[in-house]
Amino acid sequence: HESPLTVVVFGNSASVQSEPKNILLGEEKPIKILETSRIVPSQREIEHHISVINMIDLHETSLNLPSADHKIGQLVNETEINAFIFVVRWGQLTDADKMGLQWLQRVFGDKVLKSVMILFTYEREQECATLNDDMKKNSVLEQLLEKCGGIYHTCNKSMNNQSEMKQLITKIKLLFNKNQQQCYTGERQYIRKSENES
Repeated sequence: HESPLTVVVFGNSASVQSEPKNILLGEEKPIKILETSRIVPSQREIEHHISVINMIDLHETSLNLPSADHKIGQLVNETEINAFIFVVRWGQLTDADKMGLQWLQRVFGDKVLKSVMILFTYEREQECATLNDDMKKNSVLEQLLEKCGGIYHTCNKSMNNQSEMKQLITKIKLLFNKNQQQCYTGERQYIRKSENES
């Protein structure tokens, strides 16, 4: 039996739509930083048992509260994380998004970038048609992807399409294997899962 995957989802709430049918996040509301105790992994079954830690929008609220970073770091300390999913609204990479990535590095250290995958969300199917071409034309996006190891996926904003979510899980496993099946842990280091756990 494959061990469960644990992922952290972060980015800007404008790029996702939380609703009951959202396969990845459900209808969780973004967490205000004072409620960090509410950051608990929620369990999902998407062809694989997966724990999702929703940190959408946290980078914005934690800017004013350095103690928040510490709390979040502590939280992650307890958990082995397989991947960090950086949700970005396709075609609308904002400064807030870039700050989200800087925040991630600040809280979790630069090594975290090895475990980051970018998830571009769209509202209309057509938006994705030109995705690969657009990416080549957009140096900011290219740099962003390079920084995060080049793995990305696209899905609709509501995250309610079963096959897109299954592909997402496949790519998370791919990323995890690319990192020699090493989990990120809060001590800013990677630990390899012991053989008997796999």
